[in-house]
Amino acid sequence: MSFIKNEDAAFVQRLFKRYYIEYGEEVYVPERIQEREFGYFTFAEKVMVRHIGFTGPGELMQMLAEKAPLHVYHSTAFYKYPRAPMGQKGWIGSELAFDIDADHLKTPCRKSHDFKVCRSCLLDYPVDVERCARCGAPLEKVEWVCESCLETARSEAGKLLEILESDLGFEKIRLAFSGNRGYHVIVSDEHVLDLGQQERREIVDYVMAAGLEVKLLGLEERRVRAEAAPDLDEPGWRGRIARQALQLLVSGNVAEICELAGERRLQALARDFEKLGEIEADRIPWSSLSASSRRILVRAAMEAAAAHVDAVVTQDVHRLIRLGNSLNGKTGLRAQIIDPNDLDDFDPMWSAVALPIDEDVHVRVIRSDGMRLHGLEIPPIYRGVARLPLAAAVLLLCRGVATLP
Repeated sequence: MSFIKNEDAAFVQRLFKRYYIEYGEEVYVPERIQEREFGYFTFAEKVMVRHIGFTGPGELMQMLAEKAPLHVYHSTAFYKYPRAPMGQKGWIGSELAFDIDADHLKTPCRKSHDFKVCRSCLLDYPVDVERCARCGAPLEKVEWVCESCLETARSEAGKLLEILESDLGFEKIRLAFSGNRGYHVIVSDEHVLDLGQQERREIVDYVMAAGLEVKLLGLEERRVRAEAAPDLDEPGWRGRIARQALQLLVSGNVAEICELAGERRLQALARDFEKLGEIEADRIPWSSLSASSRRILVRAAMEAAAAHVDAVVTQDVHRLIRLGNSLNGKTGLRAQIIDPNDLDDFDPMWSAVALPIDEDVHVRVIRSDGMRLHGLEIPPIYRGVARLPLAAAVLLLCRGVATLP
């Protein structure tokens, strides 16, 4: 999705320029900046300019203030010659990057808030309609992001951090909100820098519990031996599965368990669970469940406990990642750097609001669901002109659901 009119893009770019002039020093400066490739998208042509190198933070800040890009990125890789063409850069090593995006997660709200728009007629349509009834033009899809989407993404980021720290022992971890609907986690421990694609894929498989089989957990036998079954206090995936399985049992939500496990035998599982009676808070009644119910429960526990990341991003040793504390051209929100210890308290619709909330502008809105920006409740808007805080107006302009009147 892009801006409805060129005037909308020019208006937003002026505000981006103002941000970088006033707050450019808050933008994250990557370590070993001289060995990084940088790139950015322009507002006007919406093309990517890359193979850029900087000798120091001053040059980076100057570029941001002068160009005020729509999006700006830096490489997770280190190069001898970052300004050279791809095959001549001289790869030295690369940080380990993880991307979590609500668009790739199973959020139940997506079907309810996605829609399409005709940019010519300024009309909205259900997501299954292909063309505008008035002018016949193809419609563009709007993937709205609600607070439930953001909370799901934050939960995934929390699971990923726990696995990276507790199981894999990584220490140098950088966390950032993407400025839209997800999170980026970057590991820069020295021993990960020279990992190849295959080793990075194995790390992805681990955090996503890919290939982990029930039979390896000692739960396939008709009668489960207590010493063989996963216990709540165990490290790694055995303990993680046990703790998650207990949570699912205590919840008693058989439908959720079946959905997580991709299982249709809901009634059979419900009957088996009914026989368990009250669940104790410190043990899992593995032996009281049938073998099929154990398999379903374990699959559900693995799905719930796994961190769902974009495997392509992590495997890519030449990846460009969004620059921390820069502005995201899809929302106008800041790609906020976060202390991993503060993730539980992080509110993207408060902390990542970088543009003014105390200045207003009129915009013609096609459709906007309700939202909350920096504590200000903005009600749903449907086909009308509204006076909105700049931060809210820019978000709608960037999403292509509003235009300047």
